[in-house]
Amino acid sequence: MKKILGLIFFLLLFFQFTAKVSAQEQIQSFDTNVVIYKNGTIDVKERILYDFGSTERHGIYREIPFTTKNKEGKKFKLEFSNFSVTDGKGKNYRFEKSYENENLRLKIGDPNSTVTGVHVYKISYSVSGALTYFSDHDELYWNSTGNEWQVPIKYASAQINFPTPIGQENIRAVCYTGLAGSTVQNCVTETENNGVALLVNLPGLNPFEGLTFAVSFPKGQVAVLEAKPYVTFWETIWGKIVIGLIILAAILWYVVYPIWIPIKWFKRGRDPKHQGIGEARSWFDPPKIKTGRELTPEEAGALVDERVDMEDISGMVVSLAQKGYLKIEERGKKNFYFLKRKEFIRDKDLLPFEEYFLQEVFKSGGEYHLKKNKLYEAVEKVKTNIYEKLVSEGFFRENPNKIRTFYSIMGILGFTTGNIGLAFSAFLFGRNMPRKTILGVETANVAKSLKNFLSSQERQLKFQADKQMMFEKLLPFAIAFGVEKVWANRFKDINLKPPEWYSGYGGNTRFNSVYFTNNLNSSFSSLRSAATPVSSSTGHSSGFSGGSSGGGGGGGGGGSW
Repeated sequence: MKKILGLIFFLLLFFQFTAKVSAQEQIQSFDTNVVIYKNGTIDVKERILYDFGSTERHGIYREIPFTTKNKEGKKFKLEFSNFSVTDGKGKNYRFEKSYENENLRLKIGDPNSTVTGVHVYKISYSVSGALTYFSDHDELYWNSTGNEWQVPIKYASAQINFPTPIGQENIRAVCYTGLAGSTVQNCVTETENNGVALLVNLPGLNPFEGLTFAVSFPKGQVAVLEAKPYVTFWETIWGKIVIGLIILAAILWYVVYPIWIPIKWFKRGRDPKHQGIGEARSWFDPPKIKTGRELTPEEAGALVDERVDMEDISGMVVSLAQKGYLKIEERGKKNFYFLKRKEFIRDKDLLPFEEYFLQEVFKSGGEYHLKKNKLYEAVEKVKTNIYEKLVSEGFFRENPNKIRTFYSIMGILGFTTGNIGLAFSAFLFGRNMPRKTILGVETANVAKSLKNFLSSQERQLKFQADKQMMFEKLLPFAIAFGVEKVWANRFKDINLKPPEWYSGYGGNTRFNSVYFTNNLNSSFSSLRSAATPVSSSTGHSSGFSGGSSGGGGGGGGGGSW
């Protein structure tokens, strides 16, 4: 109980102290002097005696609306000019002028120094369009202090001077105090032949309270200089055109585009019908291109599912190993190395991206440790080149990966803009938009037929696999198709020789296809790990890859001048 009472006492002291600190800042006096000229302009001089107390600040803000409204709500623009800000001794203050939300804003003070205590700010400016002209009189209706001060104003006054003496009986004056919209007249007015003085009665003005006055005088004293209508950009012809374009874009984005994507997929996103080679239950040879070259495992795998994935890259590695370019060696449990076996530079039996992959793997020597090295950039470039190769061979008219990436971006944009229909269409139809040519369809059917043979469990096809096909010959294709375990299971009872291009760990006396394939899959996991980009342990992105302004630690905001 004592702890609770102590906490309550501490909180009371804290809030009392906070209230005292906030109450330290105040405006001791706000005096306004307005001179009305014959040309219809007015000069305004504001003398603000601002007490910062013990709080350190750079200076003050002064915001003045540059628009007014008539009874119908139509806006008019006042023209401000000839700004100056000085202290009590006539020394100029540093200030910045800006326009924000129909307010003219003066930021007064030095950002490199702070002030405390009482300071005088004399703000002077000229205004055109401030006067209002009626049929029987002219008038100045002016908010002297403004109603947006967050500190109290202890004393406020205003003095209005005319260009020539006007009889006291011809001048009328009224003033209002309080919050915006208040009709309270807690103020005193005094009229003379050449002007009007207004004084706010004590105790002054609370935060967000202000002094407003209206002074009328006979017509003919000043020239007619009315405020011009305030027209925003959106009210101009160009603004209306932009609004129309925005509405049109919104209709296209939220209505037309989500509908167009499935229509486009139905018309041009599906593979064309063909009259040539169809998909068979089984096929024993890899597909070929027009020149008679057999497709590599990575090309065949990518052609079947229209994407280059790590299964295709793994199939490529085994194929390169079978051709004698490298050896896969397991020196410890799940600890794999690639060993260089022969030269490959400018080898005509290699495709350009295969040669590039080997160059990247063995650029530091003849041995590559999968656990200690990364292949992300090399693998990504190989994937891109495989896509481009499939296009150049005539299997696709466009890079399928670029199409999927485009519609993925559209789907994400759909989610972020609340366009669920577009997100649905982009992910369901757009990402399935890649379209093969007739040649691509027929060649893919051959590859699918080979996959059917590799993955089938039928007795007849098993017999053909045992007697007619060698285990190693089609293993890279089985890996690329993701059916290597099924393929290996057919050979589990056959006495096969260990391949020269692979050295396992454990020292089994008898080579077993299933055990071998499981170990090989472990090497693929290591390869996938090597081809995965590195991130920090906390999940933060790096400032060197994917960095951007606003990223990393820190940030946030601030306040108070």
